[in-house]
Amino acid sequence: MSEVREPDFDRAVALVLRIGAFGCFFVMLAGLVDGLFVRGNISLEIERIGVLLMLATPVVRVIVACFLFFQEQDWKYGWISLGVLVILLLGSVFGTGEH
Repeated sequence: MSEVREPDFDRAVALVLRIGAFGCFFVMLAGLVDGLFVRGNISLEIERIGVLLMLATPVVRVIVACFLFFQEQDWKYGWISLGVLVILLLGSVFGTGEH
């Protein structure tokens, strides 16, 4: 439990964010191209998947950070990130019915 964070930790978290951002971009781009050249509603579903991927990226980042904190035996930040994950999940469960 040192004061200096391992570079591998930061690389892993940055990789999750990078994969989520690029994945979301390409999925939404595919939906846009599909909507321009193909008739039908499938492009809306593809774009919806892209938006859901964009929303899921920070949640996956918190999961990875929580796992890495506990793996490094940094209990304080592990429990904090687990609490943030619980708050995110409860917010998504109880916030889905409100419009």
